[in-house]
Amino acid sequence: MRHAHALFALSLLLSPPAQAQEDLPRPVAQIALLPIGDDGRDDVIALVSAHWSPYFQTAHPQAFGREAIRAGRFDLDGDGQPELLLMLNKTGWEAQYGFPLVIANWTDKGWNAVGWSWGDEDTVFATDEIVDGWRSVDTGTQLLRWDRGLYSRVERK
Repeated sequence: MRHAHALFALSLLLSPPAQAQEDLPRPVAQIALLPIGDDGRDDVIALVSAHWSPYFQTAHPQAFGREAIRAGRFDLDGDGQPELLLMLNKTGWEAQYGFPLVIANWTDKGWNAVGWSWGDEDTVFATDEIVDGWRSVDTGTQLLRWDRGLYSRVERK
């Protein structure tokens, strides 16, 4: 009987992982989302102002300032120019899947949002999965996959 228990335990260790885990791409690098500081970063502020103008540095009850913005850069499309990942990390803005996250690429007019999601500043990773030249991003609660010019959200299981 002892051998049967050992054999069963060994079969659990050697069996393939659950199907949902097999489908998830593996992380290759954590994308550090850090505070932007008190000065400069006009390009980042322009993106924040474009998408959150009613709330950024206003008197609105849900208002936030520079202290709530986290930013990181990672070359997601392999062109040598890093994309911008920006998270709004402020109490009251968190939802079921985390804090708001935007991915933007640089154009001649500034940052252009190419994906939206939710996450936590410590759980955003570039993955080994590449779709049409763009790396997928794992936010810890959602997976962002490139889909015809924009990132699509897929809930992690």
